Amino acid sequence: MARPLWQLLMLLHDPESTIELSCVECFELLEYDADRLVVGQESDLIRPSVKKHLALCSSCRAQLDEWVEKLAKQKSGS
Repeated sequence: MARPLWQLLMLLHDPESTIELSCVECFELLEYDADRLVVGQESDLIRPSVKKHLALCSSCRAQLDEWVEKLAKQKSGS
C-alpha cells in the first residue's frame, strides 16, 4: 500500500530516513514536483529517492519517458 503524499514528503525531509519508493509513490512525487513548478515554486525536480527508484525500475523510467514526450508534444501544440 502506498504511503500518503504528506507522509512521503515528511520522510524525504528527514536526513536520517532512507526510504524505498514504490512505483506509485515515485510518480506521486514526480507529479507533486511538476505541479509546484507550474505555479512558480522552486523545487528539486527529481529528488534523490526518486532518482534512485528510476535507476532501478525500467518500467517507471519508460513511463516517465512517455510522460515527458506527451508533455513536450502538448507544449509544442502537436
